[in-house]
Amino acid sequence: MKIVLTGSTGFLGKALLTKLANEPVELIQLGRNKDNKNNPDYIYIKGFDSASQFNLAIYKCDIVIHCAARVHIMDDNSASPLKAFREVNTHGTLNLAQQAADAGVKRFIFISSIKVNGESTEPGAPFKPDTDFIPTDPYGLSKYEAEVGLRKIAENTGMEIVIIRPPLVYGPGVKANFAAMIKWVNKGIPLPLGGITENRRSLVSLDNLVDLIITCIDHPKAANQTFLVSDDDDISTSKLLVRMATALDVPNRMLPIPSSWLTFAAKLIGKPAVAQRLCGSLQVDISKTKELLNWKPPYSTVECLKKTADAFLDPSAQVSNNMNTFPIRTLDFLMAFFGLLVTFPILLIVTIIGYFDTGSPVFIQERVGKKKRPFNLIKFRTMPVDTKSVASHLASTASITKLGSFLRKSKLDELPQLINVLKGEMSFVGPRPNLFNQEELITERDSRGVYDVLPGITGLAQVNTIDMSTPKRLAETDQKMIQTISLKKYFQYIIKTATGSGLGDRVK
Repeated sequence: MKIVLTGSTGFLGKALLTKLANEPVELIQLGRNKDNKNNPDYIYIKGFDSASQFNLAIYKCDIVIHCAARVHIMDDNSASPLKAFREVNTHGTLNLAQQAADAGVKRFIFISSIKVNGESTEPGAPFKPDTDFIPTDPYGLSKYEAEVGLRKIAENTGMEIVIIRPPLVYGPGVKANFAAMIKWVNKGIPLPLGGITENRRSLVSLDNLVDLIITCIDHPKAANQTFLVSDDDDISTSKLLVRMATALDVPNRMLPIPSSWLTFAAKLIGKPAVAQRLCGSLQVDISKTKELLNWKPPYSTVECLKKTADAFLDPSAQVSNNMNTFPIRTLDFLMAFFGLLVTFPILLIVTIIGYFDTGSPVFIQERVGKKKRPFNLIKFRTMPVDTKSVASHLASTASITKLGSFLRKSKLDELPQLINVLKGEMSFVGPRPNLFNQEELITERDSRGVYDVLPGITGLAQVNTIDMSTPKRLAETDQKMIQTISLKKYFQYIIKTATGSGLGDRVK
C-alpha cells in the first residue's frame, strides 16, 4: 500500500509519521518544509492552494492522509482571515482531492475540526457527526466548506472520503494554550480555576487520534463516513488541572473561584471567548466511531497526560522519536557541511598518503539504506584494493595496512561519510549500514523497523561496541535507539564515538 501524508512536520503529522514508519506501507511525505528536501521520501511543494500540482506525489498512490492546514489562530492579523483560510483549507484541500481522484486514489482521509460542529455544547447534549450547523468562525467555515466539497468529489468520482473531526489535541510537544497551562501548573502558580467543576470538555490525545487515523486507512466501514474522536473521558477544567498536577508531580494550588465570577470578569475586560473556553462545555459523542469501526481509545487520559508531562519536563524528549524528520536532518546537514570545511585539509592529506599506501585511497561500496534502498557509502580504504569486502567480525587484521590501522583506530576512515550525510543518504546517528549479503541481519532489522530511518555513522550499538557478529542483538539495540532518540542522546553518541567509545562495524 502506498500512502501520501501531508503535514508530516506538524504536531499531528510527526506522530502519525512515526507510527506509520512501523507499518508495512510505502510512505511518501508531501509538504512545504525546505529542510526535508534531501529526504528521498519527501516531496517538496510551495504550498497547498487552488493552483498547486500534486501529480508526482500521488502517482500510483492508494491512500491520501491530509493533515496539512492553515491552523486556527487566536489573533489573526490577516487582511481577510476567511480568504486566507479558504485558500488553504478549502480550495487547497479540494484541489488535492480532485487530483487524487483523477489519479485513481482509493481513499482520502481528511483531518477536519470539531469547529465544524460549533464552539460549545449544552450540558448533556454532545456534538454528533450529523449535527446541523454552519460555522461562522473563519477556520471552522473553511473546514466545513472543504467537507462539503469532498462529499461532492466522492459522489462524482467514486473515491472514498473519510472525515475525522478532533477536538483539542494534546500530547508531547503540544503548543498554545495547553502548553501554557502545563507551564503554569508546573510553576505552582495559584490559578483561579478550582471552581470550574460543572463543565465538561472532550479532549483527544495524540496517540488515540493517530490510532483512529490508522484504523481508517483500510477499514471497509470507514468509507464515506464522518467520525468524531476523543479519549472518551470528558472532564471539567478543574479536574483536568488536577490530573496535570499529578502527572507533573507538583502540588495542586488552584483557587476555588466560582465560574460565574470568572465569566463576569472576562466580560468586563472584553474577553468573553476566553471565559467560554475555560468555563463552558464542549463534548463530542463518539458512539458512532466506536460502534461502526469496533474501535475504542487504546490509551487513557491519565497515561497520555503523564506522557505529555514527562516530555515537558524533559525538553530533549520533544525533539522527536522519528529520526526521519526535523530537527535531526537539519543538525546532520549543518554539522556535515561545517565538518567538511574544517576537515578538508585532513581529507586532502589522507587522500594523498593513501595513494602511496594502496594506490586507491577512497572506495565506494553499495550498502543497504533507508527502506532497504541501495546507496554508495564512501570511506577511506584500509585494505589492499583486491581484498574481499567482508564485515568486521570476518575481516583479517593481517590484511589491514599500517595506514589503514591508524585510520581505523582514529576513526578517520569514516570521515568521507560526511558526504553521505550531506547528501541525505546517512545521518550522524543511526544504525550502521550493512551489506546486502548480510541476510540474517537484514531479516532481524527489517522485522524491527530499523530500515525506516537513515543509517548512521554512529549510534547506541557503536558506543556499546556491539558489531554485526550478533545480528539479533544489534537489531534490538538499533530498535531501542530509534525509539528513544533525543537531542541529548544524539550528541552523546557523537561525542562518545569521537572520544574513543565504540568501534563501529568494519568493512573494507
